[in-house]
Amino acid sequence: MTISRFDEQVERFRHDVPIVFAFCDPGPDDPIAGLIASILPDAKVFSFNKGTRDTDPARPSRLSGAMPDMQAFAAHVEDLATVVTDKRRLYPGRAAYGIGCTTGATVLTALLIKHPDLFDRAALLHPLVAWTPPGNAGLAGKPVLVTGGQDDPARPLALTERLVDYLAGQKADVRALYNRGGHEIGPEEMMALREFLEEPIVRRGAGRVG
Repeated sequence: MTISRFDEQVERFRHDVPIVFAFCDPGPDDPIAGLIASILPDAKVFSFNKGTRDTDPARPSRLSGAMPDMQAFAAHVEDLATVVTDKRRLYPGRAAYGIGCTTGATVLTALLIKHPDLFDRAALLHPLVAWTPPGNAGLAGKPVLVTGGQDDPARPLALTERLVDYLAGQKADVRALYNRGGHEIGPEEMMALREFLEEPIVRRGAGRVG
């Protein structure tokens, strides 16, 4: 659908409506897409499901060549940062939410750590961060939800807990939820995501895009 100049100008000045960057399956049967539609019906949603599945450096099959894969992953993250920056410039003044699931959560985590000003809040559902992230003071005060499965064979809980500890060490406003299941996104996580997205956003100087 083509957006007219008038419609785009109207959207630009609706500062109460957030932008959502979804790093997960945006299909009609996806529960997270349905949750976004029900809570934030007027939000502008950009989906990045393609191009994430094959660029996860922490997948077991790719661990043997860690450095080349990490270099490719870092380049992919920078490409996405450029895209997100360009999209944000189209909607100045709006809060930006990032939501990632599994591999998409891994990609979003890397984006958030490197470029925290791109997102006003981020939900990381079952990320896999097997590398040691560098410190970034820009994460201070950033609302971040991290979830994981206690029996997730693809995302060891110890790595998820280490990520939560890292975010807490950067003074992010991090909250964690570990369900009793495995790799699937459980109902308690969906409830936590709903509450997280419904919270009023407090702008702390984040979200500035130069």
